[in-house]
Amino acid sequence: MMKNLIIILVLLLPLVSCKKKLTQFFMDYHSEVIIPATLTSSLPLSLQTPEITTNSEAEFESHDTRKDKIESIYLQELTLTIVSPSNETFSFLNSVEIFVSSPQQTEQKVAFKLGIPANVGNVIKCDLSEIDLQEFIKDDTFKIRVKTVTDETIPQDVTVDVYSNFFVDAKLLK
Repeated sequence: MMKNLIIILVLLLPLVSCKKKLTQFFMDYHSEVIIPATLTSSLPLSLQTPEITTNSEAEFESHDTRKDKIESIYLQELTLTIVSPSNETFSFLNSVEIFVSSPQQTEQKVAFKLGIPANVGNVIKCDLSEIDLQEFIKDDTFKIRVKTVTDETIPQDVTVDVYSNFFVDAKLLK
């Protein structure tokens, strides 16, 4: 009898717990930048993406939360992939830095890759800064700025897909 009572209490404990309930999910964004053809190397270039609409309100709602319930948003992944020309590689890059800004927030460096090797291929997975980005994603739009330093000339424009994946930790609506 006592054994059954203990089992029932253990099973009911999570139902009466006072812990706050959290939801965790990912938000993905794609944008493009064009690295223009250059005639010289060691040229620093700063490239701006068009504004990216966050759709954060709808995204938060679909996960049963809202802006004021967000605990944190961290960048999980930022990957650069050459879209065209299809045979191009990032061998022309020496370094890349990625910054994010929004109408209400000042620009922050969120990712980078230094000392890019000549055999890198057409994909770069960037190193990430440990910054809580919730205020940027809560805004309706944000921009990404890509700063590059080349170590080779670039014979033609290179179109690059900028993929960002954000991890969201939030309280659930009651």
